[in-house]
Amino acid sequence: GEPSMELLLVANEDLSGSGTQKLMCSGRGFNPQIKWLSGSKQRSAADNERRIREDGHVAVTSHITVTQQEWNEGKDFICEVIDKDLQKTVRKSTSLCTGSL
Repeated sequence: GEPSMELLLVANEDLSGSGTQKLMCSGRGFNPQIKWLSGSKQRSAADNERRIREDGHVAVTSHITVTQQEWNEGKDFICEVIDKDLQKTVRKSTSLCTGSL
């Protein structure tokens, strides 16, 4: 019973080049909480969405927006999914350098 997760870079629909990148993280488990980190700092999510799946698991999806400048600096952005019921944490990170995950 591991929580499962995926971390995605959302394609930037904004062609005016407003200079932001959007990252999306989704996790699944019994009681998953999503936490974002960059460097050693915690980042606040733009939004969190929880829904209960048919199999009784909870799916949670979260977005953060980062500035193009931060992204271009090659900073690491980490998504952690903490499942309090399973007492397990899984994490993934992405950056400009990894390009795709």
